[in-house]
Amino acid sequence: MGTVLCVLALAMVLVLGTASFIGAASEAGNNWRLMVKSAACVQGPYVLLGEIADPLPGVDDRTWQSLAKIKLWKASKKLGRPVTADQENLRKIFKYYMGGMANNLVLPNQLTVQTGGAVITAQELRARVVAFLTPRAKDLGGDVEFKNLKLPMHFFFKNATDQLVIELGDDIRAGRNIVRLKARSTDGRVRSTKAGSVFLNVWKAVPVASRPLNRFERVTNDKVTFKRVNLAYNPELWDGTGGPWRMARTLGRGQAFTRSHVERIPPIEKGERVTLVYKNKRIQLSIKAEALAEAEIGQQVSVRNLQSQRTVLATVVADDTVVVK
Repeated sequence: MGTVLCVLALAMVLVLGTASFIGAASEAGNNWRLMVKSAACVQGPYVLLGEIADPLPGVDDRTWQSLAKIKLWKASKKLGRPVTADQENLRKIFKYYMGGMANNLVLPNQLTVQTGGAVITAQELRARVVAFLTPRAKDLGGDVEFKNLKLPMHFFFKNATDQLVIELGDDIRAGRNIVRLKARSTDGRVRSTKAGSVFLNVWKAVPVASRPLNRFERVTNDKVTFKRVNLAYNPELWDGTGGPWRMARTLGRGQAFTRSHVERIPPIEKGERVTLVYKNKRIQLSIKAEALAEAEIGQQVSVRNLQSQRTVLATVVADDTVVVK
């Protein structure tokens, strides 16, 4: 802050005579109020009131044109180098330049001024980030709400031709998302980068248990209903697709299915009746058997021949079918 005060003190020494301000202000009258910006770019050699403030409702065009031309302190000669002053110092600076007329200004918490270039304010940054995310959020389905946008107070560009580029740190998702803000020159170079975050609430109807479900119980349509939930606080929810499924663990009535609650039903389940095929070069015989364990296609499983009660080791070739060669 000491450096800032030195810069501003030097600016005060270079001020135009207060008589020139009084003349312009008296021409505008005293029935006006201006909102000083939190960030602004000026062209120099002097900072103009119209470059760092906006008229509030009730200020007519003639009055604003008169006020906007008022010269304040001398602009920094260091192009593209922002200078910041807090509200307390701003109050002193404007009091020095404007006397009692400084009471007509609404001051921000701080003002950052840069000579040359361009600036995007916090409000505009927010609008651009939301516009960037909105079409991408459609892929999430449901109703999307943007919350807790934590973005820079402003973004200065060294050149007025630089462009803002917005990128996602990862694929868009419900919950917290990281965004990167880049100032890119016309030749493609990235001059500066800042980061921010946005929280997405995504409200969507998801599968829930219509009644209590137990381990290994098959998931069928009559056991599933739907309820609207916020995916931001339920990131591992099952979407109801694929299968066939069975319960990997118990679930209470009205509770949402997560991916850990369901598992795919294997082609062969323990205790299931299967077709046991005896096959060699001469004959092929099919009989009923009972699976003594679970198995996937290509795996071997012990089955009991229901006619002979003999246990054999067979290979799973399809749902409910095993082969002994």
